[in-house]
Amino acid sequence: MSTAVPPDHPGHTPAAPARPGAAAAEATPWGGAPPEPLPADRRADHVRACSPFVAGLLDRHPAWLDGLDDRIAPTAEDLRSAIAAAGPDSEDHTIDRLNRGLREFRNHQMARIIWRDLCGLSDLDETFAALTRLAELCLDAALDAHFERLVGKHGEPLGPDGESQRLTVIGLGKFGGGELNLSSDIDIIFCIPGGGGETAGGSGRPLANDAFFIRQARGVIASLSDVTAEGFCFRVDTRLRPYGDASPLCTPLAALEQYYQREGRDWERYALIKARPVAGDHELGKELMQLIRPFVYRRYIDFSAIEALQNMHASVREDARRKERLDDIKRGPGGIREIEFLAQCFQILRGGREPVLQTPSLAATLDAIGELELLEPGQLDALRADYVFLRQLENRIQALHDQQEHRMPHGDDRGRLARAMGCADTEHLERRTAEVRQRVEERFRGIFPHRPEAEPDSDWSERWRAMQFGDEAAADASEGDPSLQAFLRALSRRALSQRARRRLDRLMPLLLRRLAERSLDEATLNRIYDLILAISQRSAYLVLLVQNPAALNRMIDLFARSAWIAEKVTRFPALLDELIDPSLGRQIPTEEELGQSVNRLLAAGQGAEAVLDGLNYLRLAITLRIAVALLQDNLRGEGAQTGLAGLAAAVLRGVLELAAGEIEQRHGRIDTPEPEGTGNSLAIIAYGSLGAFEPGFDSDLDIVFLFRSGDPPSGGARSLPAERYYARLAQRTLSFLTAMTPSGRLYAVDTRLRPNGRAGSLVSSVEAFSEYQEKEAWTWELQALTRARAIAGNPSTGAAFEAIRKRVLSQPRDADKLQTDLTEMRARIQREHGEGQDTSGRAKLARGGLIDIEFIIQRGVLESACDHPEVLRSTASLEQLHSLVECGWIGAEEAASLERAARGLRQSRMWRAVTGDDPENPHGEAVDPDVVRSIFEARVGPLAEPT
Repeated sequence: MSTAVPPDHPGHTPAAPARPGAAAAEATPWGGAPPEPLPADRRADHVRACSPFVAGLLDRHPAWLDGLDDRIAPTAEDLRSAIAAAGPDSEDHTIDRLNRGLREFRNHQMARIIWRDLCGLSDLDETFAALTRLAELCLDAALDAHFERLVGKHGEPLGPDGESQRLTVIGLGKFGGGELNLSSDIDIIFCIPGGGGETAGGSGRPLANDAFFIRQARGVIASLSDVTAEGFCFRVDTRLRPYGDASPLCTPLAALEQYYQREGRDWERYALIKARPVAGDHELGKELMQLIRPFVYRRYIDFSAIEALQNMHASVREDARRKERLDDIKRGPGGIREIEFLAQCFQILRGGREPVLQTPSLAATLDAIGELELLEPGQLDALRADYVFLRQLENRIQALHDQQEHRMPHGDDRGRLARAMGCADTEHLERRTAEVRQRVEERFRGIFPHRPEAEPDSDWSERWRAMQFGDEAAADASEGDPSLQAFLRALSRRALSQRARRRLDRLMPLLLRRLAERSLDEATLNRIYDLILAISQRSAYLVLLVQNPAALNRMIDLFARSAWIAEKVTRFPALLDELIDPSLGRQIPTEEELGQSVNRLLAAGQGAEAVLDGLNYLRLAITLRIAVALLQDNLRGEGAQTGLAGLAAAVLRGVLELAAGEIEQRHGRIDTPEPEGTGNSLAIIAYGSLGAFEPGFDSDLDIVFLFRSGDPPSGGARSLPAERYYARLAQRTLSFLTAMTPSGRLYAVDTRLRPNGRAGSLVSSVEAFSEYQEKEAWTWELQALTRARAIAGNPSTGAAFEAIRKRVLSQPRDADKLQTDLTEMRARIQREHGEGQDTSGRAKLARGGLIDIEFIIQRGVLESACDHPEVLRSTASLEQLHSLVECGWIGAEEAASLERAARGLRQSRMWRAVTGDDPENPHGEAVDPDVVRSIFEARVGPLAEPT
């Protein structure tokens, strides 16, 4: 994409390999060359000059100087050793020893981290990883120690069924993202299984499990954050839990799920982006991540969140001004938080559709933004570089005195900071910092321009208010507009929330003014009002139209031109997201790009239901884009068909892979002996319009499943013979293709073209398929084979099918029998379907229509392939027609007439599918059916007129 697109302007095709949001924080490299290390003999003086905090530590612990250069990842055993060495080994002193050991271990590791940073021995990635690992180790150690202490007194906490219970700790903020700074708080939530139960009883009385875990959590917080003679370990902040300090310290899993489903606020969605299990029962933590995912990442682009995000950012800026923090490199203009806010806005707005954005890591998020082309590569590179500078500056400010400070220091400390940052003097440091912050602020404003909401004029606002109260002004305003009157009656029967009502009151004056400025027929007005009714109780879409006047205008234009588009958008309002994109109708993704989108959905690992919903939205969105491109004359009929064929192919491959994963989980994997590494041998063969690259907007998929005989049974405890295994895989694939989701179903599927039709097995071996085609296939099945191609699954099986196709179609044919069979089949179609009952049928089935052109080409292929196998190179009708000209089966003039007719009929068919009977069909060349009928009779044979 060539221009920056704000996150509320999708500006690209949907659907994104993804990183699971609940996984451990990923150490995605920030890039850039590693720093040049200081000479060893200068390191101690440099660190002492730049960090009084580390200087004091080394004065108290001179032995720590040994090994500070080394990159040694601390382990839990290292921490246990430090705790054991911190005091007496009696039970009475267990927690005191823990607290001293935690602080000494933390200070030793902080000295190493700061030393390596200041001496140029580590980069930002290492610093982040080391600090996050340190916090996790200390938290785990504190959890274990306080658990053991309480179990000794009260016994182990047991659930209602006698199962052992543990709490889980969810990290948020920089801790969850794996991006701690040198003096970060650790933001955490304590989650417990819940469901009652009590401890088994120890030396003291039993406790209810809730009380046990609250005592454990309090002990952990004290052990980490209390300031003692040895200092502190980590400041702990638990205020991000539901209801903050007003709620119990530990929250049951079910209560968290209920809270976020019913009462969760927008700022909590923002906070939970960076949530991940960091300590305790990680399985319980993963379960919680799955439960809150729908709250954080909505399936649709949630434009109601834009208001909250804008307010959050404004409040941060106002807080900085009010507290004179404009020199705050974290919260101030052009600071760290603006870069984080930018990335997290993309996550909030698009993460439900693009699983690759569901990660707690900022670096991984920026990678995903680049992968999805939401920002230009140059912008992302600049953001990364500026973020690295600001985070290093923040760390070195905090390295001065181990204080949670984000403002530029004054006096001698500013000089120390300049030296730490490699600047010649303080002026140099100030200049570099100002330049970076200015770039960040300008870039932020360029991506998030202030776009004041359009204000409806007072006249239309008054009219709308009057209409709702049914007074005389309302009657005047809606007089002569039966569509508006019907809308008002239907709306009065809707139970709308106060928020939805407010948003509707903002939208309707804008809409009514636009409708009054245009001459729209009643059908169009009904479509528009039907949409407003459909979204009136899903008010995020009302916000979308209010905040994006261009999308509102585009909606009106498209609804005026296409009942088909209006029906799709009204039925699936999530498609309104696509109307925001100014490239709508101009940028159609390639089949390869669609495959990448499908792969991102599969790689997210969020379950079959989520993947199918994502695939359905992808199909809807791309189909809409193709339809708009056709309306805007950016695609013609053939181009639209090619785009739809590529979409179907990408979806089929994804669904087959999804089904294969489920079947492998249940019945193990089939590993075919050859070709190596291809896994099971099932392939999908596309017939009909899909095989010929000619599907319509609502075409069925004609497919056949083939496999290689001789495959071994599947592995695993529930092994199946190969044929039964492939039958189940095919059935699961069909089930996924036809399953209903919130975004509809993918495709209607027809498998009757398999050998023996409905009477035959759903899956066929390559060998059985070959034998059937060579010995039993009817002429109409050979016609179908001319348009068939392998589209998904095992490439070796696909190649075997192609060899069979060429071999079967290259057999010599009896010309008289071929003519008889073809004319009888065409007459049968004529008897059964007549001239076609719909607009697309007239282009397809009428005499002199597309079906006659297809029969002519199929006659030529079947008749000439024996001597001219090149006619089988393609399954696309017009490419086959060109090959027939080259081999001399048909004259160039006749072929040109057929090609003109085919292109005109395709254009007319696709145009009418989108617009209905709109006569204004661009590039719809006049087609003379008599010309096609004449060529049909000359090349295929005379056809009796239907009676």
